[in-house]
Amino acid sequence: MKIVSCFSRLSEIEPLAAAGADELYCAVADLPSFGYGVLKGGGLKAAARKAHALGKKLSLAVNSMRITYAAGQMKTFAARLERAAADGVDSFIVASPSVFELFSRLKRPLPGPVHLSSVQPCLNSLTARYFIRLGISRLILPSQVAPLECAEIFRECRAARVETEVFDYRFFGCVYVNGRCNLHDPVFHTFREGAGQPALCRCAAGKGPSVKPVGIAPGSGPEALRLTRRLYARMTCSGPPRLNNAAAFFDFFTMGTNYLKYGTRADTPEVKVRKVKELRAMLDLAEGLSRDLPRSGARAAFIDRMTRWRGLEGGNP
Repeated sequence: MKIVSCFSRLSEIEPLAAAGADELYCAVADLPSFGYGVLKGGGLKAAARKAHALGKKLSLAVNSMRITYAAGQMKTFAARLERAAADGVDSFIVASPSVFELFSRLKRPLPGPVHLSSVQPCLNSLTARYFIRLGISRLILPSQVAPLECAEIFRECRAARVETEVFDYRFFGCVYVNGRCNLHDPVFHTFREGAGQPALCRCAAGKGPSVKPVGIAPGSGPEALRLTRRLYARMTCSGPPRLNNAAAFFDFFTMGTNYLKYGTRADTPEVKVRKVKELRAMLDLAEGLSRDLPRSGARAAFIDRMTRWRGLEGGNP
């Protein structure tokens, strides 16, 4: 399993590669992508040159589901993707089927290998088969699908030689379907605290709301408080999704998933490097345990050690 890391500054490429990233990806301001954080400090050509000099491939996120250009603008959009490929971009992360339709109508080949974004969630083998027929070379799985549910998806991908990729469960915490959740838009929530992130699932809005006993039936205050705290935890993603945990990661690892992704582009450079180092330490642990123990024992040991691990500050897991 190899590590894919986001970056948003040219200066981040070398430290991320040194931390253990095998591939890199970014977004740019003039192409539609999902999420926050676009490339600064240089263009795609410079980014590709730096990545390739380090032996790393570069992907470009063009994974907005809202590609709503007029016909003439779509041709300009296609030409922009082709220029990105000419600048050295190795592959494109795409969500909307309209991208495939566009190049088909233009009777031009796709500008490079296409990775299906989790923003276009593939939750079953029929969806996988559909996008494989369109020509994807890699499928990035959403965090809401469990490893056992992915068995048929993996069979479809292997038969077509399509790579698979999952997000790291600790650094991708949205419990909602990625790209389909209006709570990512700050107009849908009213928290005033937090870390400056507009997405509700990343705003870390304080320690939780308080409840005033106004209009609450006598004796129901404690119950209302417990309910509010549960809703708060659900809405702000105070923990990883239930399907996405150490056990799920180890199962994906042993199933032969090709890539492990970290993708919070808005993180600071220091946080990005730390997270990639932690991904590398986690993979080293999974590989070592799998080499030394039977699968069931390795899985149990991995879950135990990852549950107790609090990051590299306290040493390796």
